Amino acid sequence: MDECISYSVDADGIALLSIDVPGRPMNVLTEEFFDELPKCIDRIVQDGSVKGAIITSMKKDFMAGADLKSLVEVCDRGMTPDQVYEWERPFSRDLRRMETCGKPIAAAINGTALGGGLELALACHYRVLADSPKTVVGLPEVTLGLLPGAGGTQRLLRLIGIERALPLLLEGRTMGPGDALKHGFVDTVVSPGELLPTARNWVLAQHGKAQQPWDVKGYRVPGGSSVLARDAEPFMLASAQVAAATHHNYPAPRAILSCVYEGSRVPMDTALRIEFRYFASLLIDPVARNMIRTLFISKGAADKLNRRPQGVARSQVRKLGVLGAGMMGAGICYVSARAGIDVTLLDSSVELAEKGKDYSRKLLDKQIGRGQISQKKADAILDSIACTQDYDDLAEVDLVIEAVFEDREVKADVTGKAEAVIGEQVVFGSNTSTLPITGLARASRRPENFIGVHFFSPVDKMALVEIIVGQNTSDETIARCLDYVAQLRKTPIVVNDSRGFYTSRVFTTFTNEGLTMLADGVSPALIENVAVQAGLPVGPLALIDEITIELSYKVTRENWTKGRLSFPDPAILSSIISITNSNDGESATEKAFTITRRVRAKGFGRGSRKCIRRSRSSLRRRRCASGSSIFRRWRALAVSRKAWLSPQPKRTLVPAWDGRSRPILAVRYRSSIPLALEHSLTSVIVWPATMVIDLL
Repeated sequence: MDECISYSVDADGIALLSIDVPGRPMNVLTEEFFDELPKCIDRIVQDGSVKGAIITSMKKDFMAGADLKSLVEVCDRGMTPDQVYEWERPFSRDLRRMETCGKPIAAAINGTALGGGLELALACHYRVLADSPKTVVGLPEVTLGLLPGAGGTQRLLRLIGIERALPLLLEGRTMGPGDALKHGFVDTVVSPGELLPTARNWVLAQHGKAQQPWDVKGYRVPGGSSVLARDAEPFMLASAQVAAATHHNYPAPRAILSCVYEGSRVPMDTALRIEFRYFASLLIDPVARNMIRTLFISKGAADKLNRRPQGVARSQVRKLGVLGAGMMGAGICYVSARAGIDVTLLDSSVELAEKGKDYSRKLLDKQIGRGQISQKKADAILDSIACTQDYDDLAEVDLVIEAVFEDREVKADVTGKAEAVIGEQVVFGSNTSTLPITGLARASRRPENFIGVHFFSPVDKMALVEIIVGQNTSDETIARCLDYVAQLRKTPIVVNDSRGFYTSRVFTTFTNEGLTMLADGVSPALIENVAVQAGLPVGPLALIDEITIELSYKVTRENWTKGRLSFPDPAILSSIISITNSNDGESATEKAFTITRRVRAKGFGRGSRKCIRRSRSSLRRRRCASGSSIFRRWRALAVSRKAWLSPQPKRTLVPAWDGRSRPILAVRYRSSIPLALEHSLTSVIVWPATMVIDLL
């Protein structure tokens, strides 16, 4: 069986531990590694001829931390915190034994060191990092819903102080060699060729003895760690920032704060036990399991094109045609040109196409101003974008993406004109967000080459791309489309064809619930604040405004025209548009807070009224919310709702339990808006009891 750690001793008595986890492209913490590390430590301690040791990697990177799949398996086993504590803690104890062995140990970090890999390095007495642009170091566990569980929180705070350590732990920030030296993660940065000699010279200079600063008698945490106000200030600031960013929906940041606070006031051995207790409680929490599985394992599989059909040769798009230079077309044009693809941007006039190109120019100008890109490279990207109104200019493209209005007739028209000039094997992709691909493909001469390529707005920031497979879409078309998304370095998901596909159906469910509540007379401020406090990045009304109310109106109008059941009624969105266009926002802002002065809904108790008042008053204090156009729009709508709304609906408070056995309040709203199809629906807001307490 291959070893994870190669152990050798040179003539000067320096032991070299070279990590090379077999069968893995990058070193990770495995059961085999956990078994071998304590044996290597024993050899260092027990061999009198060994003066010190160097830990490095035989791979191009140092170590990436834990095996994420094994962490998910731990979550799925249903282990208790005590079981996790006994199962995982030996690694933390081994690192503690290594740093207290009395002999100098240096970490020669030859590449990326993340999570447990950096914790291994922090347990060494000296850290030297290779200066490479591809090298990153950091403790990103918070992005997994966890905290560093092998001494990372405790060693970092003792190394650089609480004030500097907290932001790095709470944000999970990764950094290159220069910043790593600046923040105190490493002692020195050298060229790759000088890495091992530098570490070796340091070990020899210690004459066989070394001790961590926090193990020296009289040691104090840099910056202080007492309960005095000046030392408590970092925790006060960090607590407020965590509350603002997460609304207490993520347990990891709060656990990190508690872990750092408690650990900084006790000896190191006790602090490590505190840290691992918090780590164990997070590891068995469904939040960590879901974040790891979704954001890393599943996303990683999608990035590797796991849904790509087998047996189709890899392809690369060299020239792309984009039909429509609006918001989406301009964004697709920019990300494609940035990826090195020549783009032909077509619209009904060259002026409109140039306007779409200006979107790329504005983004590049911002990047130049920030020093993120050179003027030469920005000019090259812009030069790769050709604006036209002539379909003949699409003759040489490898792929066409249509990004015109959500109208079947318009899409059918541009499809026919484009297919008249493009090659027989060219893939035609539609950026529709809701219209079924099979139906749109009826306008195509080659439906087997027709596929849905749904980007999200803003295209330059949103990493997800939805690939929709029509009834006649071929495997080759799917494969070539996925190859294009990979060129853009975005994450594709492959879904079947249906109205709204996958993402838009989830999206519209959320926004429709918000509109239902608004129509029922709920304050816009309450709707938005509760949504954000429930863990959503933005509220449903702000989200509708982001994608434009007009687009929502066109989609729902299309559904109602075809006789499909849909909410909201297009008349409601039409009213929103007219109010938005006719109201200057000034009086609406003043009137907005009168909406919820009286809570007339039966079943809303004193606590709920107080909740609404708090929501309203806190929003009044927030400039970003109270002064924004989105809130002026929705407040204007709420003030004018009597023109098209029926009387207040009935609401009932329903006690319930969520999946984690916590009490919640399910506030059920029965829509009372008269719809043409006599359709009514029920909206449900779920408030965790802990969140209600926070609001009150």
